[in-house]
Amino acid sequence: MLAVNFGDKSETVAAYFEKERFKLTAVRQKKDEVSRAFGVQVYPTFYVIDSEGNVSWRSASYDEDLLKSELDRVAPRK
Repeated sequence: MLAVNFGDKSETVAAYFEKERFKLTAVRQKKDEVSRAFGVQVYPTFYVIDSEGNVSWRSASYDEDLLKSELDRVAPRK
């Protein structure tokens, strides 16, 4: 998983990730090229991309149960 940030300072992102106990990498985009490519309209927006590179799910809110359900659907655990 990868989180792409736009506009926040590195320290702000790090503090948020620590508070929420996220265990994924966040990168900052200098311009909004990634956001434009994915059609992001609000932050944060979460995406699940399947093994064929298709966006299978997206949400503008973090719902851990829905996210886990979608991840299990596109990449079942063995």
